Amino acid sequence: MQSTSLHAPRASFTNISGPSLLPSSHYTMIKPKMVEPVAKIRSYRIEDEKQVRFVIAKAAMEGLASANKKTILNPLSLSLWVLLTGLLIQFMGWWPKSGDGILAYISLMLPFGSAAVPVILFSDWNNRWYFDDLSQHVLRGPDMINLQEYYSKSPASGLWILEFAGRLVGIIALDASPFDKINSNQKVHDTAILRHIYVDEQYRPTGIQKDLINYALQNAFTTSNSAVTQVKASSSPLRDYVRKALDETGFKYEGVSENIGLFRWKMSNRVLTKDEWKKKITLDAK
Repeated sequence: MQSTSLHAPRASFTNISGPSLLPSSHYTMIKPKMVEPVAKIRSYRIEDEKQVRFVIAKAAMEGLASANKKTILNPLSLSLWVLLTGLLIQFMGWWPKSGDGILAYISLMLPFGSAAVPVILFSDWNNRWYFDDLSQHVLRGPDMINLQEYYSKSPASGLWILEFAGRLVGIIALDASPFDKINSNQKVHDTAILRHIYVDEQYRPTGIQKDLINYALQNAFTTSNSAVTQVKASSSPLRDYVRKALDETGFKYEGVSENIGLFRWKMSNRVLTKDEWKKKITLDAK
């Protein structure tokens, strides 16, 4: 989908004294009205495919940056960083001597920065494999063969685009397909799964990810012919904005699904039943 940009209309002038040519003081400028950008949630369209596939892959990998940051800022990593700095300075004989002046101490920033490189590389090397595998798993998922067809299998299923000023800034998918993906003979009409939750970073402080989740929940629980009685989702401390949005929309912690990364962060399963959703809607309306 091509992004569109807003352009202010050109200023126009109106003759307030009749058709004859008059001095400029007899004309007034009509100021153009500013057009406010509009945010909306709409259904996926075929022309969105390339951009949506890119965003889905991006969402699968975005936890890597957070994992590396948490790893580097961990007290153990910081201690290792300082230790490597000291060893490098000692090996190179760069300890300042008395009378060297302040520049000698400032020059220690070079080995301090250099010692960070192996810490950063070690962090990325240990964390990346999980997210590479996750990305491949997501991109090879059954829904990625034909997004339009897959999310049309069930009345409650859907893939929605968050659009702001004509630009895609977020997506969410609800998988309520009638058959389990592992065992096609096992019906799971009553359970839907939230997938591919993503919002561009600059829009996350607005909390618009909650609107995306609420939109999907409403579709799951109120669509005609929908037998969905519960919606499940997964969360991680590496995608904190998604975890908070799930908590605030009523999802309850169900258990740990797996541990990931160098420091074994916990991936959590979450669930929201239709009855709990109705109760929350009633309380929020008061």
